[in-house]
Amino acid sequence: MASDEFPFGPDEIRSYLKVTGWSTVSGSDVAELWRLPGPTERVVLVPMKPGAPDFTKRARILVEDLAQIGTADARTVQDAIASVFHDVTDLRATHPTLRDGSIPLDAGFELFQSAKRLRVASAAATVRRQGHFRNFPVRAREQARDVRLGQTRKGSYIVPIISQARSPMDVYERGQDQIDVEVEETLFDRRVTATMSRALGVLEEMAGTDREPTPSEITDSIGEGVSYELCQALSKVVNSEGVDSLDVTFNWSRVAAAPPGTPHEVQFNRDAIAIVERVSDQLKTSVYSRENVIYGLVTDLSRHPEDETGRVGVHALIKRRSRTVWMDLPDASYHEAVHCHDAGIPVRVRGTLTSPPGGLASMSVTDFGSDPSLGQ
Repeated sequence: MASDEFPFGPDEIRSYLKVTGWSTVSGSDVAELWRLPGPTERVVLVPMKPGAPDFTKRARILVEDLAQIGTADARTVQDAIASVFHDVTDLRATHPTLRDGSIPLDAGFELFQSAKRLRVASAAATVRRQGHFRNFPVRAREQARDVRLGQTRKGSYIVPIISQARSPMDVYERGQDQIDVEVEETLFDRRVTATMSRALGVLEEMAGTDREPTPSEITDSIGEGVSYELCQALSKVVNSEGVDSLDVTFNWSRVAAAPPGTPHEVQFNRDAIAIVERVSDQLKTSVYSRENVIYGLVTDLSRHPEDETGRVGVHALIKRRSRTVWMDLPDASYHEAVHCHDAGIPVRVRGTLTSPPGGLASMSVTDFGSDPSLGQ
């Protein structure tokens, strides 16, 4: 946990050093020595007591040493250590006239508002795939309180969204027979960011073709997290005065692998937004689709040799309460469930959920597999 006087603590420092090639030499409860192998071996001292009077001084010396070794400025190193457990999503508004790092007030307002809209729409799609939400799930509305905005940066006009990310290796163990509610809450931010990245990637692909997306393609995009509300969040920024395009860059935490199949960067100019708005119109007026999404651990498996399907229990959070959700899976999905169970890999399941209070929770499954947001 970070010190009150410094934006990070020993956990962040040690994780940053580990992923950048350093290893421990020796240490105690007070301090550790870490070394970087190479032609000229380097050694740095890591303070281990955030409450100590000299922690901030020692941490600043460490940052300066790392900056000198890595030929980077101290602020860059400090930011990298502070965000080692976080994903940072940069929203960048551009226009040929934005040369001084400023932006019109109305455009800036829409950019900040859209940061919230994108997160809430993506959070809603993380728990429920739906073309037009009208009313967001409670968990989605709470998302805006869980993430933070970093300092705006130069480069046209950049607003960073900072959200939690943790490596699944830190939170799941082989043979675990139930989920941990606190762990699931920690992972929700990463799942939301992964949903946002995939959904925006699908929208960019549809907007980049030389033809109109078909109704079936738009319907399929709902399964990837696209919604009317997500489309509106994009169009409100790009259509505001003083902005002609929006870039979204995903900087994934270095301690949690990037989710496979997610784009690093997407871009929407006004021509692309014209397509996005047509997708938006169809999602609002023509498409109705609703499927629940759950995340958890496979805890129960049952199948007789002659059965065409297997019975699977997945321990998951339903409205922030841990429950076992039962489902019947065909052969390929059942074998995937066996693999995830044996390896301790969390799963993501999409389909129609029935969860009566006090009754058996069950799901008619559309899609089953390992959780793609955790970079398995």
